[in-house]
Amino acid sequence: MRAILAATLLLAAACTTPPPAGGPPQPKSPAQALAQIACPHRIAEAYAWVNHMPGPGRSAREVHVDVRLVEATDTAVILKSVATTGDTLVLEIRTAPTAPIAGRVAYREPVPNPMYKRVSFFCRGGEIHSLDTIEKVY
Repeated sequence: MRAILAATLLLAAACTTPPPAGGPPQPKSPAQALAQIACPHRIAEAYAWVNHMPGPGRSAREVHVDVRLVEATDTAVILKSVATTGDTLVLEIRTAPTAPIAGRVAYREPVPNPMYKRVSFFCRGGEIHSLDTIEKVY
């Protein structure tokens, strides 16, 4: 009973306490708070944009997602989920033995038609973060 009470108080505090300066974004719902607790990786900040500028070896339009994790030593990878829909790009963050850059994960793909409106980050089956805007870079 005490464990349930402690978990409830922790969840309530996570949903109502303002984020510390420079800390990870606060959960948008109780379900997201629980998913964050279950995930070994915490997102400090995430950005998504469409690159409209061509470059060497790159198509003219790509969707880029860049994530900085709270722990600079975290080794994780990010994979596109089969749960991706026409409106939402769903990315799964998974622990990996090594990473190209510890503490960061990135994803890119050619721009789909129609373009995504949202990016959702999942870990261990639950949404831990989301982006409701995807910037356009020219």
